[in-house]
Amino acid sequence: MTFSQSSIPTCLAHLILAGVTGWSLKQIPTNTSITGNNIDTSSPFMSILFVFLLLHSLLGIFRHSHPEPHKNLRKLYELSVLLAVVLPVPLLNVQLYYKYYLSDAVHLLVNGYLLGTVFVPFLIGFIYSELSRRHISDRATSVAAVINLIVLLWLSLGNENYWGVGLCVSYAMKHFALPQLANRYSVPFIDLYTYGLGFFEIFAVNVIIDADLYRTELVVQ
Repeated sequence: MTFSQSSIPTCLAHLILAGVTGWSLKQIPTNTSITGNNIDTSSPFMSILFVFLLLHSLLGIFRHSHPEPHKNLRKLYELSVLLAVVLPVPLLNVQLYYKYYLSDAVHLLVNGYLLGTVFVPFLIGFIYSELSRRHISDRATSVAAVINLIVLLWLSLGNENYWGVGLCVSYAMKHFALPQLANRYSVPFIDLYTYGLGFFEIFAVNVIIDADLYRTELVVQ
């Protein structure tokens, strides 16, 4: 993955992402009581994700609006981009898992999943950040992406969450097709990926709402 120099369109992409993220934070459900039963519809993992993406978008605005950003600012933004690549789907999957399969005995499994799909590819991306070795980082994130897609598809199909199935298709296209489209049409990859994050947030909000509706129907029945 290669990123273009700072530009106004890239700054605009991050500004739009900030707006979508703000909307997403407002859409996340809070605790609700249905027919006398307390149904926990809070989504702490998604709140963490959206707060991070809001900070990421603001950092991107600052970085790409600056004519000559400091090297430390560029490095911080590159790390933020790497985290924005590896973090969204694992946090969504963990949130869905806790909504569909309520159990205190799965913490070790969830921690292992987050370790393997977030920390490991992030660490590899940090170590192999040089352009000449970035293909190693790309392979690690692609392996993690395949694992994330399989988990999300399992959670979605198993609980009839078709927003989740749609997100699987969207995420697969964003991760695997976007770099080729950017190279073919000479469009900055970071612009397309930032817009893709906005679409991810819209889908993710509906995935979570669908999961809460599914649980509400089970309680009512």
